[in-house]
Amino acid sequence: MNAAAKVINQSNLFNGQLAQMHMSKSFYMLTVLLAAVLLSALAVIYSTNSYRSTFSQVEQEEQQSHFLQLQWGQLLLEQASLATPARVEELAIQKLRMTLPNAKNTLLLHAQ
Repeated sequence: MNAAAKVINQSNLFNGQLAQMHMSKSFYMLTVLLAAVLLSALAVIYSTNSYRSTFSQVEQEEQQSHFLQLQWGQLLLEQASLATPARVEELAIQKLRMTLPNAKNTLLLHAQ
């Protein structure tokens, strides 16, 4: 065995004697504080990533909303242009072969 392997083999950590080692209060507190700092750093990273993905989704939904509002306005304009009285009359004459009644085809009723 080389020298490094002997040192590792003889150390307390690898012989199961870790539980028997005594840690001082300050070392214990330092370990707890280090774990708390690492945990809070991970929480900040997670919340920042969550915020960015949520913000990206909100921006996409706002773009979709704007597009749909624009499309709705165009549809309203198209509906208004298709429903003009002149166009309705033209379609009635062409497709349904309707005509305006003349005086001969008109009958007046008088209420008594």
